[in-house]
Amino acid sequence: MARFPSLSTAGNAVPASIFARLREHLATFKGDIIPLQIGDTHLAPPAVLDEIAWTEPADLYAYGAPGGWQPLVEALVDKARRVNRIDVTVAGVQIAVGGTHALSCAVQALCDRGEELVLLTPHWPLIKGIALAHSVVPVEVGFTADIPVNPRTAAIYVATPNNPDGAMLDADARARIVETARRHDLWILSDEVYEHYGYDAEHVSLATLAPERTITVFSFAKSYAQAGLRVGYALGPEAAIGAIRKLVNHSVYNVPVAMQRAALAALQRGDAFLAAARTRYRAARDRARGRLQAPAALPPGGAYLWVDFSPYSDADCMPVLEKIAAAGVLLAPGWAFGDACGSHARLCFTGVDEARLDDGIDRINRVLAAL
Repeated sequence: MARFPSLSTAGNAVPASIFARLREHLATFKGDIIPLQIGDTHLAPPAVLDEIAWTEPADLYAYGAPGGWQPLVEALVDKARRVNRIDVTVAGVQIAVGGTHALSCAVQALCDRGEELVLLTPHWPLIKGIALAHSVVPVEVGFTADIPVNPRTAAIYVATPNNPDGAMLDADARARIVETARRHDLWILSDEVYEHYGYDAEHVSLATLAPERTITVFSFAKSYAQAGLRVGYALGPEAAIGAIRKLVNHSVYNVPVAMQRAALAALQRGDAFLAAARTRYRAARDRARGRLQAPAALPPGGAYLWVDFSPYSDADCMPVLEKIAAAGVLLAPGWAFGDACGSHARLCFTGVDEARLDDGIDRINRVLAAL
């Protein structure tokens, strides 16, 4: 059948930017715009490009190994065993262009077209678009609900600490996910990019319970403030990582070695940074929650308040978010994190310093007071 000018089903199904509608209102604000919508940090990373010793520069300009730069891969094997208690080999590690790329290749490796990927919801918004881009059917399920499984179900996606609400799986929840996956022969796709930012609970990797069926994804963007370098990685069983490696090879060939060198430097010298960042982020969490007038739970981990705007709106809080955007503050609308989440919005408390965080929340409070 002729295609032009029609696009593919997947190309049409993937949602556009969740901020497009809000930016129209933001454009009317003429002062300092405060970005509380995106999961970033205002802290400087523990390793930056101009501090790296660029020895053997030929390595930087030749193609790299599709699996990852060997020194970084070996360091991650040690980190996985020591920190995450995941017993992997170098064949069980794959470097990717950020956690997003790792998750995209993992969905391709684990799910066939038309199969279902269960998303424990609220969920990181891009995972739904990733599933749709690969013609995989996303099925949203609340964290407290039983996990529905049918013959088309291939895998369960979960983030802990969660994005957007900072929830962390307790022992019972971890056991329930693993039991369901084992009983129905499912894969587990565990998004643990906020592994280092648990404040009121200890982070435990799901792969410690089910290493044979768990792909775990991590990110230097979240752990070490290197979002712009785009380095992430996946850990898992060698056969599954081998399939992911082929998909990385066919999508980017290899992650730039220069970026991997900076990631290794952060891994080697980042312990003090992680401790300091955890302290700063915990204080920012408490500061934001104490100042904000709208309801929001105190998250045990992560980088966000999951704000409930239902007292100021119906099931869709976008009109409220539009007024907040017109006041120069961006929040992430809840519908992007699940079809049933329209009354909520995500507020990042790590992306700006304390003074701008206070200013942003004060602006939100003034908008709410005027409703």
